[in-house]
Amino acid sequence: MAESGSEKRQRKVKRTVRLTTLEDALLCAYADHAGLTIASYLRHSALHMPPPRTAHRPTVNHQLAVRLLAEIAQLNTAFRDAVARAEGVDPQAVETAIRDQSELRLVLLESMGLAP
Repeated sequence: MAESGSEKRQRKVKRTVRLTTLEDALLCAYADHAGLTIASYLRHSALHMPPPRTAHRPTVNHQLAVRLLAEIAQLNTAFRDAVARAEGVDPQAVETAIRDQSELRLVLLESMGLAP
């Protein structure tokens, strides 16, 4: 029978570390900011080893930007539907609102390193 992933691991030694609440919060924040798991961040910072390519994960800011982008898309759809059903809406105000939403979307895409 084939070995499971955990049985094939090269890293067999496990270390336990005690941290204060503040130290743990800082460690989590630094690892999140670097886009690494805590274990990868510790190896990278303490042993000056390059992080494995697969260890990179989206930072918290990136995840929040993606979530905000999705919310803006939903708001944009709801806004356009409401304007289509409304009467007597100022076209200039509608155009300004749509332009503002577009600018917000562009800023979020640029913050994630993506092209529109």
